[in-house]
Amino acid sequence: MNVTVSKAPKTTTHILFVDTNEAINIADFEGKKETVAVRYEGDKTLIYAGMGDKRSCSLSIIRGVAAKAVKTAAGLKRTKVALLEPTLPEGDDTATRACLEGAILGSYIFDKYRSEKSDRLKSIEVVSTRMKRTEAQAIAQVCECVGYVRDLVNDNASVVNPQYLAKEARKLSRSSKRIATTILDEKELRDKGLGLLSAVGQGSPYPPRLIIMEYRGNARNKETSAIVGKGITFDSGGQDLKARGHIETMRTDMAGAGAVLGIMKALTLLQPSVNVIGVVTAAHNAIDGTSYFPGDIYRAYNGKTVEIANTDAEGRLALADALSYLQKHYKPSKIIDLATLTGGVLSALGSTVAAVISNSDALADSLFAVGERTGERLWRLPLYEEHSDSLKSEFADLRNTSTFKRGHASTITAAAFIKEFIGDLPWAHLDIAGTAFNQGEARGEIPKNATGFGVRLVYEYLVGSGR
Repeated sequence: MNVTVSKAPKTTTHILFVDTNEAINIADFEGKKETVAVRYEGDKTLIYAGMGDKRSCSLSIIRGVAAKAVKTAAGLKRTKVALLEPTLPEGDDTATRACLEGAILGSYIFDKYRSEKSDRLKSIEVVSTRMKRTEAQAIAQVCECVGYVRDLVNDNASVVNPQYLAKEARKLSRSSKRIATTILDEKELRDKGLGLLSAVGQGSPYPPRLIIMEYRGNARNKETSAIVGKGITFDSGGQDLKARGHIETMRTDMAGAGAVLGIMKALTLLQPSVNVIGVVTAAHNAIDGTSYFPGDIYRAYNGKTVEIANTDAEGRLALADALSYLQKHYKPSKIIDLATLTGGVLSALGSTVAAVISNSDALADSLFAVGERTGERLWRLPLYEEHSDSLKSEFADLRNTSTFKRGHASTITAAAFIKEFIGDLPWAHLDIAGTAFNQGEARGEIPKNATGFGVRLVYEYLVGSGR
């Protein structure tokens, strides 16, 4: 997306943000929130974007109506639009940022496999007295990284397999001298003792990979944050096979890994002065004669033994080994993991809010605050001793699912399992199973299917609040 900034519009298609008071001068348009109207004045096309009552208008509303407005422009076969910056009572540039984010995110289309391609918006002119060109371009680059993640998650599981994710990581390291990539293949995983990740991927023709990307943006600072993504490129459930109605979208079970790749891509493009390690734990949970079985016991990288109570609880196994390996060899100062880990989070929070479970109030609170700004909302769930106790096994150190009644506190007990592999450092687990993939209709800047949830949230935390 080409993004420019000007003080007066040069493009003839204008998107104007109006509230209910300003709309009184526009025939047949009331300016209600997230409504759009098209009017013509000479050679100009005016697309009015309703903000509702400006006093209660949020950044999320602005993003949503900006997305709706650019979709309207694309429907009119316009390839260029001018965004006339909205104003909110705060008087800063946050509303301008939000409208640009909404416009870019809302213009996303996945038509890789369609013979007839969709009309696309190609250029956005931000008409603003506040925003600098460099800021607008930075926003655009981060939003383009969200689109990159959406492409990964939407694509075929036969294409986006563990080897494909490894190739994407190598591309990043070739694109910037600030990033170095290490990839462990299936033999190295076995030889080094990553028994859980190896078990998850052992039944697949696409062997597992552990992908480690080191971004070094500040040599004078020893602080290094780590982000870890679950990358199950297709989750059949294994021997505990998923039922019809649940298995069809399981190519999306690598959305956490996709988010990590998207964040690392944004770091290479914008080169902020931070140090970040990105880890992708990639495997295909297949059902095959060589797949791992319920009742099997495997040894994790940190030495703990784990009883497999359910082969469909595979993501936490892959994450456990990745987290242990990361802490031993790279010594991060804090860890954030992103995973489409449990269906239970949908029951708890729905499809618009992700769960955060953390051992650090400061980390959880910071992520929550950033999510409120970016529109990627979080809600903190507790983790008590009883949740950890439910993972005790008669035959091993741990079992990979809780002894609670099926479905009870499943999001929390999954996080409790991961916590068993976290040392004495701040850690936050984001369960994005409800927010990473939108099975309903598009809403505002959130498209149908892959959403790219977490990229803007975690990137902004790392380069802003996280420093």
